[in-house]
Amino acid sequence: MKLLAGVASPGSGGLPVTDSKRSRVVILSHRWQYLFLKPRKVAGTSLQVALLPHCGPDDVVTGLTKYRPQNDRDWYRCQPQNNRGHRGHGTAAEVRRRVGEELWGRYFKFSVIRNPWDLVVSQYHWANRDDLLGQDITACLRRFLRYPWQLRKNWMLLRILWHRCVRGADTGTFPFFAEYLLDYYPPNDPHYFDPSGDLSLDFYIRYEHLQPDYELACRRIGIPCSVLPSLKSKSREPRIHYSKYYDSRTRALVARTYRRHIALFGYRFETE
Repeated sequence: MKLLAGVASPGSGGLPVTDSKRSRVVILSHRWQYLFLKPRKVAGTSLQVALLPHCGPDDVVTGLTKYRPQNDRDWYRCQPQNNRGHRGHGTAAEVRRRVGEELWGRYFKFSVIRNPWDLVVSQYHWANRDDLLGQDITACLRRFLRYPWQLRKNWMLLRILWHRCVRGADTGTFPFFAEYLLDYYPPNDPHYFDPSGDLSLDFYIRYEHLQPDYELACRRIGIPCSVLPSLKSKSREPRIHYSKYYDSRTRALVARTYRRHIALFGYRFETE
C-alpha cells in the first residue's frame, strides 16, 4: 500500500541479500510492522521519541543522544532495546540487508525529507553549536587527543585550521561552510535511494509538513497520533528564514550537491 499524501515511493528494485555485522535503523517494529529510518537534521529524533511509547517488547529501538537543555526545547529519554547489531542514522541498503528481503518487502518503510537549502543551514548551526568551526589550535589539539577515533571530524578540523591560519579565512561563516565543508555533511541520499537511484521507501514525511505527515504515517501504521516534541532545535536561534543565508554562489553549490533531492522531491529555493 502506498500513501498518496506526503511523498509516496513508486517502489524499488532488488538488491542482493548479504550478511551485515551492524546495520543502522532507528525503529524496527514487529508489533506494527514498520521500519523508520532516520537521516540527519530532519527532526528524526522528535519522530523517534513520539513513536517510542507504541513499541512492543520485541521491537528494535536504537539509542539517542541524551537530553541537553542547550539543544532541546522538550525533555526526553530514549531507552534502546534489542539493538544489538543496529545503530542510529542508517542507509536503506544497510537496513535492507540486515532485515532480509521478505521483511523489507512486507513492512511499511518511511523516513523524513527536508528542503536542501534549509537542511544545509541547519547543518551549519549544528556544526557550530559549540563554536566548533572557530576553535583555535589548542582547542583542536585537545579534541584530537580526547576523540582520536573521530577521524572524519578531526580531519575536517584540520582543514578548517589550515584555511584560518594559512589563508586567513573566516571559518565560522555560512559561506565558508557551504563552500568548503559540505563534503563532511553529505546528502542523505543513501537513506532514500537504492544504488540505482530509485526511491527505496514507501513514504517520505516532509519536514515542511512534519506534524500532518507524521499523522498520516501513524494512521497508516495504526497507532494514535501525538504532538511532536521539539528536540535538537535550539542550535538555530534566532530562527531566520534560510534564504537570508545565501548568495548566488552558495545557493548554486547546494543545488548541485542536492540535485537528486530537488529533481525527485520537487524542492525549490524560496525567499520566505
